[in-house]
Amino acid sequence: MRGSVEPEVIVAGSLLVLGLLYGVLALGEGLGTMADSGAGFFPLIVALVLTVTSVVVLLQSRRGTPGDVTAPEAGLGAASEGGDVATEDRGVGAEVAAGDGDGGEGEVRWWRIAGVLAAALLVPAVGDTVGMVVTLSIALVLMAKIMGISRWSRAVIFGLAFGAATWLIFVRWLAVPLPSGTLGLF
Repeated sequence: MRGSVEPEVIVAGSLLVLGLLYGVLALGEGLGTMADSGAGFFPLIVALVLTVTSVVVLLQSRRGTPGDVTAPEAGLGAASEGGDVATEDRGVGAEVAAGDGDGGEGEVRWWRIAGVLAAALLVPAVGDTVGMVVTLSIALVLMAKIMGISRWSRAVIFGLAFGAATWLIFVRWLAVPLPSGTLGLF
């Protein structure tokens, strides 16, 4: 499959673009100081981690390390006779490549990638208007449904739990001022 684009390259490239965009938006929120961090401080750290890890995955994919079996790794993931590597040993993006059992190996579900990116872009697009915690909760609900959680109730519970945890950790515990939005929501 050397002639086509590997799924981990697509995912890492998409996350790299998202990380760079998120970093630019975080800089616009203001960083503050180490003693009194601004609203953009933590998002910038998240953007940096996302960008760096995406670059590492892209570099590994370029060298061929995630999916290739080299001599030191040959005994770890290889089958006893066939030499095939098990899916869990294939590296970053193996879940995307393998899908969820209803498609062929290497099949990229573009609608899922586009849907998750759109839901992620919802956060900086409407977070200031609606409120960051509410927007994050809605984005997580949408991402959960896109990625295959079958029941809406589970997706909503997941989103609400994430929103509550975000509010407790950042607003209450760390006293980070998250945008509450012009609507006055969390």
